Amino acid sequence: MDNQKTKALHRALAKTAVFTGALATLFSCAAQDTTASKTEVAPTGTVLTLTHLKKGFEQTLYYQSNVHTYKDIQANSTKTSEPESRTYNDTHANHTLEVTPSEKSHSYEDTQAIHLQINEYKGISLTNRLGKTQFIEGSFALAHAEVITSENKQWVSLVVFNNNTQHIEVYRLPVDTLDKEQRLSQPTKGSEALCAATSASGTPHIVNVDATGTLNQYELHNDQFLPLRDFAIGPGIKSCSVDLNTQNIYLADEFAGVWRIDAHIESELEKTLIFHDADTPVEGVSTVSNNISHLNGSLVGWVSPDKSGVWLQNQCHAQFITLMQDTGGIAESIEPEFIHLPISIHKKEPRISLIVDDDASGNFFMAKLPSKLSDAYFNDGCLSNENETDTSKNDDFSKHSTVNVFPSAETQPVQNYGDAADDPAIWVNAQTPSQSRIVGTDKKGALNTYDLLGKQHQSLAVGRVNNVDVGYKVAVNSMNSSGDKRFTDIAVASNRSHNSLSVFDIDKNGNLAHLGEIKTTLSDIYGMCLYVDDGIAHVFANDTSGRFERYKLLIKENKVVEGKLSQSFSLPSQPEGCVVDTQTNTAYLGEEAAGVWALDISSTDNTPTFIAAITPPVEADIEGLALFTVDEQKYLIASSQGNNSYAIYAINTENTGQLTYTGLIQITAEVNNGIDGVSETDGLEATNANLGGIYSEGLWVVQDGRNVMPSETQNFKLVSGATLKEAIRRLANSTHELN
Repeated sequence: MDNQKTKALHRALAKTAVFTGALATLFSCAAQDTTASKTEVAPTGTVLTLTHLKKGFEQTLYYQSNVHTYKDIQANSTKTSEPESRTYNDTHANHTLEVTPSEKSHSYEDTQAIHLQINEYKGISLTNRLGKTQFIEGSFALAHAEVITSENKQWVSLVVFNNNTQHIEVYRLPVDTLDKEQRLSQPTKGSEALCAATSASGTPHIVNVDATGTLNQYELHNDQFLPLRDFAIGPGIKSCSVDLNTQNIYLADEFAGVWRIDAHIESELEKTLIFHDADTPVEGVSTVSNNISHLNGSLVGWVSPDKSGVWLQNQCHAQFITLMQDTGGIAESIEPEFIHLPISIHKKEPRISLIVDDDASGNFFMAKLPSKLSDAYFNDGCLSNENETDTSKNDDFSKHSTVNVFPSAETQPVQNYGDAADDPAIWVNAQTPSQSRIVGTDKKGALNTYDLLGKQHQSLAVGRVNNVDVGYKVAVNSMNSSGDKRFTDIAVASNRSHNSLSVFDIDKNGNLAHLGEIKTTLSDIYGMCLYVDDGIAHVFANDTSGRFERYKLLIKENKVVEGKLSQSFSLPSQPEGCVVDTQTNTAYLGEEAAGVWALDISSTDNTPTFIAAITPPVEADIEGLALFTVDEQKYLIASSQGNNSYAIYAINTENTGQLTYTGLIQITAEVNNGIDGVSETDGLEATNANLGGIYSEGLWVVQDGRNVMPSETQNFKLVSGATLKEAIRRLANSTHELN
């Protein structure tokens, strides 16, 4: 007991020192993305006196009782800069391209409240304006509580962790009756940190860091938990908060500080440390979130049991506010491990509130930010300026439309982990088009084939094949008894295990058989493409240095393969994707960091010409290239890897070396079929061939760099030709209107 008193005294003394020099800092917007470190700051003098919540955790949930009024307010609060027909939004997409001004209209005249209490040992209690109550017995930790309005209905949405069952639970209770209309449950491997927010579809978006150190993201769909993605986050995470307005997840790491992660499930898995002090273990983090607030930008707060206060930070400012509890007229420090930042309504005006706990006593405390400070976070001029800056960065997107499309199917994931799947090709079955095959590389060891439903049929362990292409009616140099030539379809893949071209025979059923290897003189073979002219296959192969080699491929008797080098040339930097238009004798070559080149293939003496530079909104790398025809106009499709998009270029019919940028396409999640969107595409292929069914107008296949919903190894996504055509038509019409 004496040791505990001594420890408590030492903590109190340390915190007294903190009060005499309270932390505060002003961060410039220009430096907001830099990794934070321990910062020397001037004291603000701001001290908040906390009110003890005698019944445990309490929160007031606000909503508009007149649903029509509320919906009108919401409808009038957002104006788009383009006609609705040009904008396609998806909650799982990596970018929101719709430009939304910050001008909004809000009214709190009809605000109603529901009182929420949680006792860790008893359960959850709710009371509404009509005096109706609901009690949910058990031991719960609250992740999120909010009143949701959708289709003239309102309900309380609760996301909690059930300590007794170790399940995440979601409750839905109508605001008038508070009857338990819905209870959904998701088993977990425990929970070190659980948080949630309401998605654009009006359903909870849930983040859980489990006991294995894995971060799991879920969203409710069709009354079920839909796994979005999961990844290892490591130890030390004590709490989290998700802000879907800014698409950020914040993590309190007791060893490091406060991390920020992009909440988009198709985003790169990167952590940004926004706060770090080696002497300050952060345990609680929260963002302001409320369905009737008009907070611009983001406000995040965090606490440490070693500091009796709270850090608050938005886009331009950060400050430390000292917290004191009033105990019989004596101001005492607290040891906060938990923080919650709800919105409260005071005299029909929104205010930012603060709820914290005290580790020493186990009590909860509440305070409202001073009106001037609260107003500053709601209406700070730098926030609107920052939004305008962010919008200006997207000006290039608004110059041409971006169309979102849904995938129709996806292939089974490849066997190998990491960056494994790379490039697809499409083999069209002339006899039975519906039995056509997708040929895809697993560049860590195999060449795979799939049917049009995405089911894998073959996996040939031939080495680290990177890119693949197919050719039709390639002559076999032998004569049968009737004197007729024999022909076969082939697939060729660049093989980095041997610096060679792997050649495969394709039979009438789409089965591949390895015929052999063609050695190259390339130093590190990378991409390739092929075309067939008069029964002879010609292959363009490149390496990472920029060097290209063209080989004439010969298939001798007994299908022995031989390659003859016919041309060599180089691009300034690393290429990969290429595609050949045999109708115009033009090869299009992608230089990843620069753009597109064109080569007249009619003579081996010709050299490539640079025809399209990478300029915004197209972003490097340019990797996959494919040709597709819409309404007799031929287009070049290029992977704009940097923004998870596909650049569409119209090819001039009179001058095939002239491209006209038309717009971008993004492939977004088809939640109803459980297919995620596409990000960071390497290779792609398209065909106008009638493959029957939904692919009667062709097929577009792309590699997916991050295969999520749920998280799995990489795969390939399929988009119907009809969908691709309609998207390109929209882009072409939009470009015509803009011009």
